[in-house]
Amino acid sequence: MQLPKLTRNDKLAIVGLVVIVILFAIPVYAPHGTCEVARAAYKCVLAKAVIIEHCQYWGEFKCDTKADVSLPQVEWYIGNLCKVHNNNHPDDKLDCSNLKAACNQAVGQTVCPTLGG
Repeated sequence: MQLPKLTRNDKLAIVGLVVIVILFAIPVYAPHGTCEVARAAYKCVLAKAVIIEHCQYWGEFKCDTKADVSLPQVEWYIGNLCKVHNNNHPDDKLDCSNLKAACNQAVGQTVCPTLGG
């Protein structure tokens, strides 16, 4: 069975389709600069800014995760954002193995009491 030959219009349609697919793919695969965390209304912020916000909230409960039902999620989020921050900022690493220390380091003051300090 022999396939029919493509006409000029068929070739133009294929080229047009390829161009449209490429144009739609550019925003998805293009580098997004300093966007580490997406916020509502497509606002991008650095992971450290979100870490600071969550650490300050966690600090209101003396970083006792058992003090409120929302805090396990907050602690989990801080841990994951800490890894994102460290991957993107090797010169400003946080101690992700100790989230209380990481919070104190990120905020620049003691928001989470730690043992011995």
